[in-house]
Formats: sequence, C-alpha cells, structure tokens
Amino acid sequence: MAISDLRKIVVPVPPLDEQSRIVAELDLLTGIIDKQNAQLKELDNLAQTIFYDMFGDPIENPKRWEVKKLGDVSTSVSYGTSSPSSTVGKYKYLRMNNITYEGFLDLTDLKYIDMDDAEFEKYSVREGDVLFNRTNSMDLIGKTTYIHNMEPMIIAGYIIRVRLVDSVLPVYVSKFMNMPAMKKKLKGMAKGAVNQANINSKELKSIDIPLPPLALQQSFAEKIQSIEKQKETIRASIVDTQKLLDYTMDKYFG
Repeated sequence: MAISDLRKIVVPVPPLDEQSRIVAELDLLTGIIDKQNAQLKELDNLAQTIFYDMFGDPIENPKRWEVKKLGDVSTSVSYGTSSPSSTVGKYKYLRMNNITYEGFLDLTDLKYIDMDDAEFEKYSVREGDVLFNRTNSMDLIGKTTYIHNMEPMIIAGYIIRVRLVDSVLPVYVSKFMNMPAMKKKLKGMAKGAVNQANINSKELKSIDIPLPPLALQQSFAEKIQSIEKQKETIRASIVDTQKLLDYTMDKYFG
C-alpha cells in the first residue's frame, strides 16, 4: 500500500482517558493469559521433577532399573496412513501438529478422513497407544503422547503408533520420551535436513528404556493424572479468556 493511501485512512481517536481505559482492559486480559501459560509451564516442570525424583535421569539410570529395548516391551510398532485428509470425514485425523512439544494432544486444529473397516483397524488409535512424531524439524522431532479417554481417531504417516506390553504404562513411556535428556538423544538420532529430520520405526524400537516396577509406574501415573487435570482446567480458562480478549478487541477496533 502506498504512503499516500495510508494517509487517507481514517482512524478513530477516542479521548485520552478512554484510550487509557481500553489499554488497561486489554492489558488485564493479556496478563491473565500470560499468567495461565506460566502456570502450565510450572506444572510441566513439576511433572519432570517428579519423574527425576522417582526414576532418576532417563539416560544415566542411576537407580539401576532393568533396561530393555522399546521394541522388546511393545506388542506392535506401526506407521500411520499416508492417505490425504479433508475438512470433513467420519474420523478425526491426527497429524504431527496435534502433538505438542510438551507431550499432550491438541485437538483445536483437526482434519478428518473416511476409512473402511480394514483400514480403520490398521491406522486407528485405542486406549493406551503411545504416539511418536517420527518426522519433523530437528527441534521438534520425537514429540510423544499417549491416548487416554479419546474417541476413535486415525493417525497420519508422520506418526508411529506403539502398543505396549501390560507391564509398561503408556504415561511412563510418554513422559520418558519427553524428558529433556531424551529429547536431546532423539535429536542426535535423527537423520535428514534441519527442517525434515526423521527417526524410523527400527531406530525407535532400538531405544533403551529403564523399567521401574509396575507399582512405581502406577504411582507416577496417578501423580501425572492429577497434574493433567489441573492443566485441563487452566487450558479451558485460557480459551475462555482468549475469547473475551478477541471480543474486546473487536468491540473497540473491529
């Protein structure tokens, strides 16, 4: 746009005291969102602290837990589908952007897909599945989450689905993979360009994982579940506050 055109734009200028009131109102809402995001970060840090306290460093394994390959404690390790997604369809279609860096599912931006029964069984997720983002940028490679209380969904090809034996809990594996030391290790394992790094299923199955007793994993899972409930409440509040902020912005500037 030319400068001459910019000069023609009419900008409403309310009285100075009203400008101050508007700014204060917007600052209040953005401040609330900032504090809520900080609370989420604190809870993520708490989860990491609990992991270290209960299990020790995931790489050094100072508590000398039995160590096995991830593939040896899995009943299946498989890729998602490469079929294209759509804005409509029978099933939700999980892509790599639906797995956050912190390790939870973000379903705010979803695609959909239709599938027959045979394909559904091959590519769908069920309770307890661990999902590993095998292809992404070097900084985001290896994002991991697990399925808990979710409706039927399909995974895309950049995700590997891991199903575990009964003696290993999905929440433990997910948190193990998302620990900073493991993220660093995964980054070192990844092959390819900076913006298109990859870890294949064979490499994933070769990862050494310490195996604490099941009872200790269950105790850890209970603590993480409590943290996740708090995070869900905060995320819902962030959504509501953001809606109010958007409404307020539109009211004054829309």
